Amino acid sequence: MADQRKVVVVTSLGKKYSGLIDIPNAALRTTDLFNSSNIYWKNPNEKCFENAILMYDASLTFDDSAVYRKFDKIQVKLSEILFFYDDFESIGDEKEKIRATTMAGKTQEKLQRVNIITRVVACSFYDITGNFYGLFKKKCTDNFIPLTDATMTEIYKKQDKWFKKEITLPHKFICIGTSHIESGTIGVQEP
Repeated sequence: MADQRKVVVVTSLGKKYSGLIDIPNAALRTTDLFNSSNIYWKNPNEKCFENAILMYDASLTFDDSAVYRKFDKIQVKLSEILFFYDDFESIGDEKEKIRATTMAGKTQEKLQRVNIITRVVACSFYDITGNFYGLFKKKCTDNFIPLTDATMTEIYKKQDKWFKKEITLPHKFICIGTSHIESGTIGVQEP
């Protein structure tokens, strides 16, 4: 029997879907699911789009205001997702944290601070900074890049003036859609 997990996906600036997705088991990280070559569907016969997630009890909101519309089920194409996050307060259980620390030691991976600028959509873009472990170039071949201790600012133009809006991320975690990245810079942060 499949489990479900609550996720929030943002498909364009200010447009947010929040709902439940099916997962094959509770130990699977949301990032791994979204980066999988075969996205898990409890019932594959429901697929309309080849590369999409199915959300249950989903709501669509604009600019973090009241719910615009609710859906029993809705399919969201992965290629349209700018970023997503889930309800986990931390990444991984204790066994996974030990495994990650051991692997980072073996591969000499260092904590890197990454700054990413997304493409402009409707006179707005995001400036995102977060921590990253691993080889960034390799991760850029995935659909989504996970960042921890992340901060995010929306930069938008209104009546010929540019404004900034700080975005609060639950648990300071975000996964960014690599197809929406315009530029970035990488640096090493010493502990």
